[in-house]
Amino acid sequence: MEIRHLQTFQIVVEEQNLIQAAMRLNYSQPTLTKHLQLLENEVGLPLFEKVDNRRKLTKVGEILYDHAKNILNELFTLQRKIEGFKGEKQIIRVCGLDDHCERFFLPQIVNFQKNNQNVLIEVYSVNSSDDALKKVLFNEADFAIVNGRPLNSDFSYQCIDYDDLVLFASSEVANDTYQTEDYLAKYPVLFDHRAPFINFEILKRRTHFPNTIYCNSDETIKNAVLNHPYLGIIGTGRIKKEIESGTVTILETYTSNLPVKFIALTKTLSNPIFQDFYTSISNAYRS
Repeated sequence: MEIRHLQTFQIVVEEQNLIQAAMRLNYSQPTLTKHLQLLENEVGLPLFEKVDNRRKLTKVGEILYDHAKNILNELFTLQRKIEGFKGEKQIIRVCGLDDHCERFFLPQIVNFQKNNQNVLIEVYSVNSSDDALKKVLFNEADFAIVNGRPLNSDFSYQCIDYDDLVLFASSEVANDTYQTEDYLAKYPVLFDHRAPFINFEILKRRTHFPNTIYCNSDETIKNAVLNHPYLGIIGTGRIKKEIESGTVTILETYTSNLPVKFIALTKTLSNPIFQDFYTSISNAYRS
């Protein structure tokens, strides 16, 4: 059995909703369905049954779910123990958008490593908060920083900052005589369509975009708007310097005070070094 299929199965059972599970795993619903079908084929018996139009675990499904949780927890524990023997240093893996790594992780890592010389911290840049959340969920990273994502009880988190979700343009494109509708009619809009909270905020405002281009990288969105005739939807933390310098203009604010969360799986924090790192970053930016 493939580990990712067991992970998908566990999340689908816990969420009890394919849409929510797909959002949490950052998979499409067809991918989720395929994982479940492959797992059922391997087991040789149905894992779910429909009761009153609701998906319910069969007896075999209940047994597999209990064992899947244990297998995944044991695998996680095994990975951490093995990593402890890779040289003398304890490895801590963190990830986030370029801007988040630069603003939040890197200033604090120096001091943390001075006080914990047997710790090696690896910093990974990702294209989106969904990618960061997925890395932590699949134990490919120990800590991450994400924008506005809903989290379940598997996670511990600390709010370390707030962003606004905005529609923006470069100062060259911005024209004082234009209304938002004029910009939308004239320029394509770049945004991350895989981010549920962005889609939700746009739908809530009932904004119509005549021309959209989907993109899963905030860095690409920012650079495209700065260098080409595009509009972009992004969190203000990502373009903070450009806002302060007047390089970009905010055309519309879709939501304010979007929480920026420092996250980890709660079970990760049972390791004292990981707990110390979590406390260190949380205290440095506690609002």
